Amino acid sequence: MIDLDAMISIVLLLIANFTISWTRQLGTGWIRILLSVFAVLLLVPAFLFGFRALM
Repeated sequence: MIDLDAMISIVLLLIANFTISWTRQLGTGWIRILLSVFAVLLLVPAFLFGFRALM
């Protein structure tokens, strides 16, 4: 059976990865900084859900 916490963690990591990849395509500006901060902040709950899935 698929663990819901693991699936949430995977989805959050995929969104963060897409956001980082998209941010690298953009030029300089405040939107690039905003998206980078958003992607980094997504890594915290992804790590916590992944840790909870392992427990």
